[in-house]
Amino acid sequence: MSGELDVYLAGRHIATLTSTSNRRVVELTWLQEADVGDIRLSESFAQIVGLSPDKQRLSRFLGGYLPEGQQRAAMAKHRGIAADDLFGFLREYGGSLAGALAFRKADDQPHYELLTPKKLARAFREASARWNQGLRDDSRSMIPGFQPKVLVTKLDDGRWYQPHGGAHSTHILKPPRKDAVARLYDELYAHELARHMGLASFHSEIRKVAGESYLAIERYDRRQRDGVVEVIHQEDAAQVLGLDWTSDAVKFQNQDRPNDRSHASAGAIAEALVALDSDPLQGWLRQLTFRVLIGDNDGHAKNVSIMHLPGEDRLADLYDAVPNLFQPGRVDFTLALSVNRVFDHRNLTRDHLEREAAAWGGLSPRAISTTVDDVFGRFEAALEAVPFPLQGSPDVVAALRRTLERLRTGKTIGQYA
Repeated sequence: MSGELDVYLAGRHIATLTSTSNRRVVELTWLQEADVGDIRLSESFAQIVGLSPDKQRLSRFLGGYLPEGQQRAAMAKHRGIAADDLFGFLREYGGSLAGALAFRKADDQPHYELLTPKKLARAFREASARWNQGLRDDSRSMIPGFQPKVLVTKLDDGRWYQPHGGAHSTHILKPPRKDAVARLYDELYAHELARHMGLASFHSEIRKVAGESYLAIERYDRRQRDGVVEVIHQEDAAQVLGLDWTSDAVKFQNQDRPNDRSHASAGAIAEALVALDSDPLQGWLRQLTFRVLIGDNDGHAKNVSIMHLPGEDRLADLYDAVPNLFQPGRVDFTLALSVNRVFDHRNLTRDHLEREAAAWGGLSPRAISTTVDDVFGRFEAALEAVPFPLQGSPDVVAALRRTLERLRTGKTIGQYA
């Protein structure tokens, strides 16, 4: 038995989504009077009203909005659907996604519930123990990712509210971690460095509930005005590349076969960005260089996104960049995406960064060198200006300074002891 959902883009009813006999595949039919305006739905397929997009490409794109790993399995079990049931997930949780797409049901009733400290603490416990993003039984929201998180909305009174139905969230909360409190502060510090360098503009802060710290991150794909949450369309690089949404591995480059196009790579992402506005290759080189500088080994394709604005498509803010490799207990120095075929962070040099960018085409040697120099300079200024939180991991700043110095002088990064 087939099912149907109404498809909305930035609040406009544009299409109908239909299930198929293959639960991993869905079909989209544009409304005859569909008005998609000048917002691009996806870079992965042509957007021609009247002509249904290829079902496989469409399904890979939409599947990219689902949670991953244990979260997807837990959320599927909670609603009695299979973990690879794409239509089922969009029916159950597709009322509010990353970006501006929404899949609505006739009986959907979006509303907000004030989150008292007690209710927020409960949501954190459930997100951490049950891997369900802290959702209530009538919630129709989801967001990609592996790590426990809770979606909330900050309204005009400055308090947290839990979205019900297809109501939109404005913030992502990362729960307290008794075993790794320092890592929340490390991530906040990375946000502050990125903001100081002009690589990100979203707000984030550490707050407390029941005496424990949690990280609150403003969503860059949301705006809240006069009590109304506005959505901004986006997709991540894994969606742009049309990667298999049912695999947790393809967002990482294949170490054994680096040219495997079924997996992501820095070069493949650069190739997809070329047609965007606002110097996308320089922006991508800046983000890649920053991730190398801070020792982030999780800069995979789902941590890079494109914003689809009215009449403009551009690289999104840097996000989910954390100094993992300089935190205690880290033993794997393998990067999510190689830099000039080098996967081991310890073996990287400035030359590898420049050769990687040169292989993309579209940037002159001078532009590449100038961009890398500029990132180094901004990074140094940020290290001087942004205080490191006392609760963060020990020696992170020393490791960052050492990494910058070694890259600047043409040396390999090496291992910080």
